[in-house]
Amino acid sequence: MLEKGYLLAKRYKIMKLIGRGGMADVYLAQDIILERHVAIKVMRGEFQNNSPLVRRFQREAIATSELSHPNIVSILDISESQGMQYLVMEYIDGSNLKDYIKENYPISMNKVINIMDQILSAIKLAHQHEVIHRDLKSQNILISQTGVVKVADFGIAISLGKNAVTQTNSLLGSVHYISPEQAKGSMATKQSDIYSLGIILYELITGNVPFGGETAVSIALKHFQENIPSIRKIHPEIPQSLENVVLKATSKDPEDRYNSVSEMKADLDSALSASRVNEPKYEPAHALKADDTKVIPDLSGHVANLTEEEREETDHGVEKEAPQEEQKPKKRHVLWFVGAGLVLFFLIIFLVFKVFASNGTMISVPNLENLTQEEAQSQLTAQGLAVGAVDEQNNSTVEKDKVIRSMPSANTQVRSGTKIGLIISSGPGLTAVPNLVNQNYDQAKEVLEKAGFTVQRKDQTSDSVDKDLIMAQSEPAGKQVDASKTTITLTVSTGVQKIKLRDLSGYSEKSARDYANEVGINLTIKQDYSDNTPEGQIISQNPNAQVEVKKGDNVTVTVSRGKEPTYDSSSSSQSSSSNNKLITQSFEIDYNDDTAVNGKNHIQIYVGDSLNNSRNLYRDEQITQDKNYNITFNLAPNTNGSIRIVRDGETIINQTVKN
Repeated sequence: MLEKGYLLAKRYKIMKLIGRGGMADVYLAQDIILERHVAIKVMRGEFQNNSPLVRRFQREAIATSELSHPNIVSILDISESQGMQYLVMEYIDGSNLKDYIKENYPISMNKVINIMDQILSAIKLAHQHEVIHRDLKSQNILISQTGVVKVADFGIAISLGKNAVTQTNSLLGSVHYISPEQAKGSMATKQSDIYSLGIILYELITGNVPFGGETAVSIALKHFQENIPSIRKIHPEIPQSLENVVLKATSKDPEDRYNSVSEMKADLDSALSASRVNEPKYEPAHALKADDTKVIPDLSGHVANLTEEEREETDHGVEKEAPQEEQKPKKRHVLWFVGAGLVLFFLIIFLVFKVFASNGTMISVPNLENLTQEEAQSQLTAQGLAVGAVDEQNNSTVEKDKVIRSMPSANTQVRSGTKIGLIISSGPGLTAVPNLVNQNYDQAKEVLEKAGFTVQRKDQTSDSVDKDLIMAQSEPAGKQVDASKTTITLTVSTGVQKIKLRDLSGYSEKSARDYANEVGINLTIKQDYSDNTPEGQIISQNPNAQVEVKKGDNVTVTVSRGKEPTYDSSSSSQSSSSNNKLITQSFEIDYNDDTAVNGKNHIQIYVGDSLNNSRNLYRDEQITQDKNYNITFNLAPNTNGSIRIVRDGETIINQTVKN
């Protein structure tokens, strides 16, 4: 393993390890010449002298470098340094599709189609260049943070135009995505890639691969013995037309699959169309043929003992010579079952024979958990075993540099001298804190606890955030932390605070205004004569006392002008009053964001006429947008009125209203 800071080929400065595959490590590095981040795939030291694996490693670089496409990872450099084979690729800042599905499931159907369209576009180009990927799986598909999909790892791709790779009976590619013909040992074709694409589409829709099992053999058998589980039984809301794309792509017989990736893409792109709502379920035209049944390549030993997760990361099988052509039986259906039974029977006999025919002594693998690598090696040596490949893995429960598990696992019977792989803890991995603001608390709490965080709740009232929604979080979104040691406090809204209105009858205008400022409501002042309420005191309010309102709501109060004056019929003033003129004018007030407080402008209006003293407040309220005021002036003969409008303490209108 290359250390941080190591300068490869005097150009690529190693920054960190970002992935481990079956035979190579992938590092994030800095190209010090072009000053950019790159991903470097370096073949592990134990494989450097293995000529077939070196050729395979070089084949990946050659196969990929010939393909220039926005959805295929670009190869920037291929070379060797101090005996190390390496290739330099563009760095994709994101995750692989397997992790993306785990983190984002369920995924909208439109997003599923968008992701698949990008993958199909990449494989279309590869097939046009007569290159078959043969290892399509969600771990080999990368997604950048901007949503761009990149197909990677053409390490076992074959070129139909080259004669160097023509052997059959090779079980290559991850067994969860492998086509039935590959599982039986036949040569991979473009339809084999289409089958794998169908499995990936199934996984995007359901969140899981269709077939699982305890061993690679059991999973491979399911690919050519069992039908793909019904998507619509899991998700009835999925249209039949979309399930049909999966069913056709994953047909057991290659003749029933799409003729090309382009055909699959066209069918997928119209799968959500209204015209295909009542489409019948796809039924393949061909049944699996008994004469196609072949013996599955030997998958015993290391691969058979891997966990399911580890098998997903491993390429299975080795290349063997092509078998002689079998004669076609006349009774196909009967012999199909016989053939399948014979596969299992001879496989079991073969495994048993390997165990008992071995000259080596059978030894039980010791429990190596929580030991250092040195301690584990000592125990293995004492038992007559040896240390095999050593891999690192993040783990929040096993101390750094201690063994998480062995491969094969503890208590497995193996021969004397067998190499035992070790998975060593590299300490807890860092987790990005998600953005939880405005999310439902219960849902956010579940997400955090699944990721290993400890969650605390803090309740708080809010003027704008609905009940049970998160207002703030103690750790910022995007921060990388050790989830097992991090507590996140979520501030949760208890809802918009309600105010039960006080009875303002008899309050002075100033007292009412002080109350409004205290509880956070807007107050509108009106004036009227009253025989019972002294001048300057509040006669009535709207809404009434004890009614619940929210902060920012408007409340109107009517202030007494005292008793209405009476006039002698001979009085000139009475004559004058009867001749008063009513004039209505409109005033447009613009909302000013620069002076607003909490998104509101404070508007105060002063009116001078026969009924209003220009020194007294006529209207007082807050606005959040432009507003038009229609003001009616009561003007005596030969007198003018006045109006002054103040916005956030600044007079914006001050004019005379002429009679």
